[in-house]
Amino acid sequence: MAITSISEQFVLCSELLVLWSFVSYGVSADPLPDGNTFNWEIWRRLLVLRIILAAGISYLIGHSIVVSGWLAVFTATQPWIRFRTQQQWTAELEVLMTAFNLYFVFMFVKLHHLQMHAYIEVSISQKHISAICIVAAILLFVVRGGTYIVRGFLRKTETLPIIRAKAGNGADGKKESISPGQDAPVTKIDTAEINRGRLIGNLERLLLTIVVVAGSYAALAFLVAAKGLVRSKELEEREFTEYFLVGSLCSVLVAPCAGLIMRYALLSLWPELLSLQMQGS
Repeated sequence: MAITSISEQFVLCSELLVLWSFVSYGVSADPLPDGNTFNWEIWRRLLVLRIILAAGISYLIGHSIVVSGWLAVFTATQPWIRFRTQQQWTAELEVLMTAFNLYFVFMFVKLHHLQMHAYIEVSISQKHISAICIVAAILLFVVRGGTYIVRGFLRKTETLPIIRAKAGNGADGKKESISPGQDAPVTKIDTAEINRGRLIGNLERLLLTIVVVAGSYAALAFLVAAKGLVRSKELEEREFTEYFLVGSLCSVLVAPCAGLIMRYALLSLWPELLSLQMQGS
């Protein structure tokens, strides 16, 4: 089902897609209200850079003030929406914002017949350029966008890993106030475990996506089982088991969906790439 030719509007949309994915997910992580420390000063500077890149590059390739303004505003507001939204809606909001942004850009480019105004001389066809842009955009979304979706479900189900300790001296050395005769527990988010789980989840989603693109669906169960085997000792604790299952199932939900979209795009735009893989296997 390979496409013989594509329009300039489609190529422009694919390039805007990878640009948006890069400025949204490829430059810096955005804050989430999990109680973790965050370097706001560096993040603000990088956010300004992301807005400039979104507006400047989109105008350079499309010469549309509306599209460049839309991407700049969307790049600026999306992180604040993530941070300010209620904890239980983070995952759904991430998916809806992504779908709405892509729909608006695609429809505007199509209805106004926008043309490309910046070209780079390369030895590959426009179909292959579009395929590369789509694949790159999806992989960026799978890694960091997938993190926001997984974190949203963890927050919705209240299964984020926490550390419990008895009340004692605070960070300033003062005794924390508790009721007489009680040992009040102090709980806080386990930042070390979240960071560890995020890195493992990123690699897991990447591997699962590649496996789906390659059509090796049987390997999905093997990868998930291998992850469970590695952390089998920790699965004896109920709280960690719930955290592990919710995070893993969300990753398994995100990665195959992204992999199927990527596989369809490659079959349509660059089927020779997948045929080489199938011959090699």
